Amino acid sequence: MKKLIVFNLALATLGTALLFAEDLHKPRNTTANVDIWDYCDPTSFNAALGPNACTRDIAPGSITLAGFSTELGLDKSVGAWRFTPEILQSQGPAMLNLKNQGGETHTFTKVKAFGGGFVAPLNTASGNPTPVPECAQMVNGALTPQAPGPDNLFLAPGATGSVQVSRRDDLTRYQCCIHPWMRMVVSHDDDHEHHH
Repeated sequence: MKKLIVFNLALATLGTALLFAEDLHKPRNTTANVDIWDYCDPTSFNAALGPNACTRDIAPGSITLAGFSTELGLDKSVGAWRFTPEILQSQGPAMLNLKNQGGETHTFTKVKAFGGGFVAPLNTASGNPTPVPECAQMVNGALTPQAPGPDNLFLAPGATGSVQVSRRDDLTRYQCCIHPWMRMVVSHDDDHEHHH
């Protein structure tokens, strides 16, 4: 009887090991939280851009519109306006759960290549003078935003959303069409196929 129990235990262990080994060869679905950040100062942003352009708790600190403009002029980006993580590695399809943690509306837009968005002065200041077609198009000489859609999410402060990334290319790129330096790359890693 004891031998039978040991044998069954060995079989169960072997079965689990085989299932696990099989699992290693399947692309893993990745779920990741993506936070969308800005550090806008409501007083100065709203005075220049209109009421509710920025709505956030400034207890952790904030950057005035003048500070934002200075950093953008010097660096062609503003570090506190960003997606985190900026790079995500996935071995299969990925589900990105988005949350706008900032005080401004941002877009999370799938693009073929990075470039400008639909706010011409921010495009110029960030060194992205040409808008990408997924963000905007010229209509009668005016830069016109593309309509929101599943690959072009508009997220107000505090809003959440999700994006399913399917594996098509080695890289899937996302950017904000308002602040075009806010970027994220999903890298489709094939390490499970290449044993180093």
